[in-house]
Amino acid sequence: MSDEKFDNPYRPTPGGEPPALVGRDAELEAIRYAVGLTKAGGAAQPIVLIGLRGMGKTAVLRRCLTHARESGGIVLSAEASRELHLATILRQGLERAKNDVASIPKKLKDTFDRFLDTLPEASYELPGELGGVKLSKRRKVDESPLADTLESLNAEVRKHGRFLVFAVDEIQECPAIDLLTVIRLVHQTASTPEPILFLGAGLPESIAYLHKIRTYTERWRYFRLELLAKDETIRAIDEPAKKHGVTCEHVALERLAVETAGYPFFVQEYASATWIHHRRNRITLDDVVAVIPGVRKIINDGFYDGRFRRLTPRECSYVLAMNALGEGAHSVSEIAAQLGTRSEAVSSIRNQLVKKDVAYAPAGGLLEFRMPLTNRYIDERRAEFEKRARETPLPKE
Repeated sequence: MSDEKFDNPYRPTPGGEPPALVGRDAELEAIRYAVGLTKAGGAAQPIVLIGLRGMGKTAVLRRCLTHARESGGIVLSAEASRELHLATILRQGLERAKNDVASIPKKLKDTFDRFLDTLPEASYELPGELGGVKLSKRRKVDESPLADTLESLNAEVRKHGRFLVFAVDEIQECPAIDLLTVIRLVHQTASTPEPILFLGAGLPESIAYLHKIRTYTERWRYFRLELLAKDETIRAIDEPAKKHGVTCEHVALERLAVETAGYPFFVQEYASATWIHHRRNRITLDDVVAVIPGVRKIINDGFYDGRFRRLTPRECSYVLAMNALGEGAHSVSEIAAQLGTRSEAVSSIRNQLVKKDVAYAPAGGLLEFRMPLTNRYIDERRAEFEKRARETPLPKE
């Protein structure tokens, strides 16, 4: 048992796939069906996974991309960034796609190589022992060559009995002009025998972002990943332990379900810490109670404190008003009324909370906390927030 803690089945890492991906059956089944339909030459609705950070969007997406590869798909995946053209990121995705396919026909390999040659290089070379930097030649990136090359790749892939899957994670970060190119191409191929399957994942504002780029994205399928139910949380912890020959006291599982509130990242964080602490072949309530203070501190330091310590007194007043209205999204007029003022009078405060990544607008006129379980964090520190808010009170109207 001395090395058991290093056989930890839980994965509290961003984007890491949990050992038991529970509570996401509908999303997994929908994407598996879309993969099968695309492989058969039928056009599937693009699917985008939506949710707050830590809900498991990337894990679900990666599981589905693995299934697509195993089904014969050529997967081009990218994690979007506002600082880089999608074409630059796609170069890395195409290189991975080449490596994913153990043996491909020479003609298809040549197509991959031609595509790579059209894309700008994102890497830097460090020649010599002095660490000098050699920048790769910069290529002009515009819409037409990217679309033409993707279309050519799709046609060549189909000739060899394969199909193309295009996946973009952090879709809200993708430059609009780049995303428009891909959206148009996917839309065009839907009316052909060679459709491309598009999959995405992003924060809740991704829906409005996509609708703004092209209105027909309103007819895409969107799955919003929510907190796990109590029984799902228990399964996510209990099943991996059992596979490793470890049983969990029911009261221990109940306490973990309450402590994590079904937030998938927290489930993995607490379960991992409990696994490290347990002895022999049983996880007890005492194990859970022992790790809670340390895990809470790690979570507060990493998730909440950095954001909320930067708030001004008036911003503290605003988040207290949001918290008083309960969990979820609330209209800005409701929040203002809670503060005893008009929404226009506190619009600058609202905008600052968005800039500081404390809140976001899931739809026009609505505001919601960016991080799950923020309400619980504020409730535990209400006295501190109220004290800070009193330093510069908001004017009442």
